[in-house]
Amino acid sequence: METVEETKLRILREAIQENIDGSRGIKARAPARRRSILTLLLFSMFIVSAVAYLLAPSQVISTGKLNPPVLPSMEAAGRPQPAANPAAQQEPSLDAPRPLDRGVVPLTIRRVVIDPGHGGRQTGAISESGVSEKEITLDIALRLRRLMEQGSFEVMMTRQTDQTIPLEKRVAFANDNRADIFVSIHVNWVEPREIRPLETYYIGPSDDPATLKLATMENRDSAHSMSDYRRLLEKIYLDTRRDESRMLAKTINANLYGSLKTINPELENRGVKMAPFVVLVGTQMPAILVEVSSLSNEEEVSLLTDADYREKIASALHNGIRAYANSLNGFGRKGS
Repeated sequence: METVEETKLRILREAIQENIDGSRGIKARAPARRRSILTLLLFSMFIVSAVAYLLAPSQVISTGKLNPPVLPSMEAAGRPQPAANPAAQQEPSLDAPRPLDRGVVPLTIRRVVIDPGHGGRQTGAISESGVSEKEITLDIALRLRRLMEQGSFEVMMTRQTDQTIPLEKRVAFANDNRADIFVSIHVNWVEPREIRPLETYYIGPSDDPATLKLATMENRDSAHSMSDYRRLLEKIYLDTRRDESRMLAKTINANLYGSLKTINPELENRGVKMAPFVVLVGTQMPAILVEVSSLSNEEEVSLLTDADYREKIASALHNGIRAYANSLNGFGRKGS
């Protein structure tokens, strides 16, 4: 049985043959030449039309029914057409991601960066008796490093001597060394001087005048320009590390207060707060700044000049870091 295309070709051949035979007959009848030429022209036009029709793609399918072309409507022409499989083209949800359950991914604390506040030309707070913040923070940090290394943590310090380290370099040091947490140690100065506060900060905005004043003092050695500072402030609100930083701050603050209260009954626990400290904004890991004492109160200064009290502070910081590490899925071991 002929296919559609074979039938078309056969009809075309027969039409051409008839045209040739007709032309030969016309030559034998010279008196009718003019009429024959006209007939030939008309027949040639018919042949051209027939060829165009026969060579056009067939719309016939095996069932004998027509397969009409699908033409877009005028309304549909102005908008994108739906995909054949909408499920495969589904856009991702733009909703804010849900917080990751800490139990899903085992987390460990291996490397800790300790930041003794100030140093070198940056003395920090100074008591009336001449005790400087930079000396106290370095002594506590060295004690904390010793305790943590005994507990199998890997510890790094932003400074180990009395040297000036810009805030930006402290941040870069922690980030470049891929620290798991960052702990910045400071000693406060507050009014009225009778107050003996303990407070711990993590990154975030604040409307509290006292907190903003403290942040301004701690940030005064920053080399950031105004445009940099606007960018840093944006990070304060978008920081995804905030929740873990808050947990670290709460754990350390609770251990400090619980440990020091027995020795220093007048100690006032001001708790955990948010503040825009530069060293907390720039770090890429959970980070806190802890004000372990106050140099504006001379009784507090007397305690800080006692090596046993500084050891107690270092031990409380160590216990707080361990408690935070243990609250994650697994305890960090050096080299693991």
